[in-house]
Amino acid sequence: MTSMWAFVPSAPLLALSGDDALVSVRDAAQSVVAEIVAHTTTSITVLADGEGAAVRDESAGGTLREYGLDVHAGGEQIALGLGHTIGAWLLDRAGWRGRRRYATDVDSPDGTVLVVADGAACVETNSPRGFDPRGPGFQNALLASLGSADAALLASLDLEVAAELWCSGAAVLSRVGRATQERTWRGEMRYAGAPLGVGYWVALWRSP
Repeated sequence: MTSMWAFVPSAPLLALSGDDALVSVRDAAQSVVAEIVAHTTTSITVLADGEGAAVRDESAGGTLREYGLDVHAGGEQIALGLGHTIGAWLLDRAGWRGRRRYATDVDSPDGTVLVVADGAACVETNSPRGFDPRGPGFQNALLASLGSADAALLASLDLEVAAELWCSGAAVLSRVGRATQERTWRGEMRYAGAPLGVGYWVALWRSP
């Protein structure tokens, strides 16, 4: 069975269709999620940071009211944080009606996984943390590893440096690397940029 892992950012403004700043990344994210939905017949795991290690099912949902958006995604039980809510919103938009797993860790490379994570927040002068000269290099290394499906590089991420660069997705990506490094993958980068001063990407991994 072919495994497919898609990577998208956790920007709340993805869910604001009238916001032009993220139109390119939004289109790319919706396209890659539509692709994994078309490929899948059973279950999709949404992998993102969150509190605790509990795995939630499709009954769980989340809102973006904390970010000033009247957006609800997923099931009726409000229990999801930002990353999982963005994943739920993308699956809703793609018309996915099958089983869902919202998780903070995954120990198997099998199946279909939607990874929601951001890059460094210090790559531009308008970045939330401000510009850090280490930021672009760190971000480019992440993009190279995602585009080439270099699981070993993700597994070896320096999480202390990532924290200094406000890379909120580093811990999730490190767990992805550890879970997938025993398999051979083909990677494809669909989008790379920092429209809000935070490194965003949309990528797809496939493994036969």
